[in-house]
Amino acid sequence: MTTALEAVKKALYNEVRSQAFYRLAADRAERDDTRVLFLELGDLEGDHARELVRHISGPPLNLEFDADAYVSKLEHDVAATVPPEDAQTVKSGDLKAVLKLAKRLEVESRDGYRALARHTEEPKVRAFCEELSRLEEGHLDEIRKLELSLDMAEEARPAL
Repeated sequence: MTTALEAVKKALYNEVRSQAFYRLAADRAERDDTRVLFLELGDLEGDHARELVRHISGPPLNLEFDADAYVSKLEHDVAATVPPEDAQTVKSGDLKAVLKLAKRLEVESRDGYRALARHTEEPKVRAFCEELSRLEEGHLDEIRKLELSLDMAEEARPAL
């Protein structure tokens, strides 16, 4: 069973990794709407990390863990947070493969928050993690919508 500290570290890592991944994907995106979506998702992932740090650095969790320093270290070495094979997929320009990776990242983040919610008895922290899990599910829905639109004619694509 995963400890609360392990779940927190995994959730923070997932957020920083996702933020780096989306920035890289935005740099490589050819369509403006795709680029904007990736930039927005990257910003949201960064916001999630900062909010999570705020919630776990003190009561009620008091994990004896410097979450702020942990995130700073990850952000400083951001290249190491995106595995080389994922970076190569983004660099290949295959949007379908990039979206498949993005879906995986969102699922990992969603599931990480669900695990963290199960590890806390504090209702406010549990509610916060459950909300982040729902937000990650929303990101997943946006990625699925973009994925479905790839095979449509430009004028038939839904707005992202």
